[in-house]
Amino acid sequence: MTKKEKLLKRLKNNPNNVTFTDVRKLMEQENFRLDHITGSHHVFKREEVTFVIPVHNNRVKSIYVKRAIELIEQDNQKGEN
Repeated sequence: MTKKEKLLKRLKNNPNNVTFTDVRKLMEQENFRLDHITGSHHVFKREEVTFVIPVHNNRVKSIYVKRAIELIEQDNQKGEN
């Protein structure tokens, strides 16, 4: 199991109390880049996809972690077809 797979599995199993560092690492491994930051909103972009994650005290709410995982899994399924 690769580091990327381990991180994805860990975030999937427990999306609560996740650090922004972990989410950023996951997004960058999926070829997203941190485009800009406006206040607490961190904007990631890849091609035509934009994903905004609010960050407070280096923590990301579970709903945004789940959405990031869904986005990654959707893109991975498209790549397999």
